[in-house]
Amino acid sequence: MNCVSMTTAARLDGVLSLLMNSMPALLASFGATVIAVPIARWVAHKTGVVDAPDQVRKLHGRTVAYLGGVGVFIGVFVGIIVSALFSGGDLLSLPPVPFSVVLGMIAITFTGLADDIWKFDARLKIAGQLVAAAALAIDDIGINVASGLLSPIMGSPNATLIDMGGFAIQNATVFYWVGTALVAAFVLGGSNAANLLDGLDGLLSGITVVMCLGLLALSLLIVYALPPDLSNIGELTQSMAGARVVLCLSLMGACLGFLVYNFNPATIFLGDAGSLLIGFLSVTIIMTFANLQPFSCPLVARAVADSVPTLPGMPPVVPLPADAGYEGHSTLLVMCGLAMFGLPILDTALAMIRRRRAGVPFSTPDANHLHHRVKRACGDSVRKAVCALYGMEFGLVLIGTATGLYLLGHGGRLLWPFLFLVGVFIVLLAVATRGSGATPTGARRVPRSLAADGAKRRT
Repeated sequence: MNCVSMTTAARLDGVLSLLMNSMPALLASFGATVIAVPIARWVAHKTGVVDAPDQVRKLHGRTVAYLGGVGVFIGVFVGIIVSALFSGGDLLSLPPVPFSVVLGMIAITFTGLADDIWKFDARLKIAGQLVAAAALAIDDIGINVASGLLSPIMGSPNATLIDMGGFAIQNATVFYWVGTALVAAFVLGGSNAANLLDGLDGLLSGITVVMCLGLLALSLLIVYALPPDLSNIGELTQSMAGARVVLCLSLMGACLGFLVYNFNPATIFLGDAGSLLIGFLSVTIIMTFANLQPFSCPLVARAVADSVPTLPGMPPVVPLPADAGYEGHSTLLVMCGLAMFGLPILDTALAMIRRRRAGVPFSTPDANHLHHRVKRACGDSVRKAVCALYGMEFGLVLIGTATGLYLLGHGGRLLWPFLFLVGVFIVLLAVATRGSGATPTGARRVPRSLAADGAKRRT
């Protein structure tokens, strides 16, 4: 009996069981955030951690509290704890969310909070984000992204790259250090991209909810296609199937709870603590797709005869040969996740292009971010602009999920979905870049002297 013989009903039952076992994380994170955010808002007003309008870049009509990110952190943390308490004791019990993820959450939230309160130097902010990235790398979360990128060029991770008699370097060593650099790039890029997009009431938190729905769907599709991913036995826990679902639901619940207070007109802002945390958790979930183990069903191209033992009722798990290329599959699943994170990536790419053309530092704020442009197209209505961007995010989620479904069902033909994702992104970039360097009529150019504090222009 092999894993292909598992019936559709059994697969669906496994997926639904995992989802139901994880639901307490969603409810707990939502409830905790709804309770924590008003407390954070009160503390912010009492301590003066607020965003006051200045009629130049901060055009909201009244003083608004920061510290919303503290409420989101509490919500996600409570969701993780509750999921561990409510997980069952059977095969579908949830593997714990790695402590490295929690440690990274603490580091990134403290970094953003320090900036909200004391206006951290940019170098200190980067240092804090690198600490969060290091926590993930120590636990090998996301390291395998490098295997999928480098294996087609350098061969199997087990191959020898350099052999000089008594001195040899394995591919695995190169893959590890390149993977570590990629983890740092993901965390730095994702956190700051989310921070840049946080410019309208309810925008980042709402987009994160939509993105989490897509990441959750892709996670459950993986569980359906790769039943061994459900197991938390031995080394199979490295696939993080249950932990991935818990993180999706916890982040979704926390953002939904925050939206109660952040949708236009907002009474509290995320601040850097919240936007950096959301970006960090988003890319962390995405990077876990690279942690799929070399076990599969539709992806098996050359299965071997021997199987590893499983619990009663679990079909045999068929390991792939070392050169079966599963790294490429998991890396492309990471690309599917990045497609769902496409709005922050697109906005950041446009900002880099725009500021390069203008010859100004990247930290120089302006009123030409994606959300500013959509807001102007919607007659300066914040709610219409936010809803339009929700729709754009939903479209990216559909693209990412559909491509992931294709990958899981057609493991041998990987090039086309990858090219499709790249093509969609290039088209979006080309369309959105048209006229991006112009300052809209009636808008003020922001003096360079105002760029240093790094605060966002609120509308």
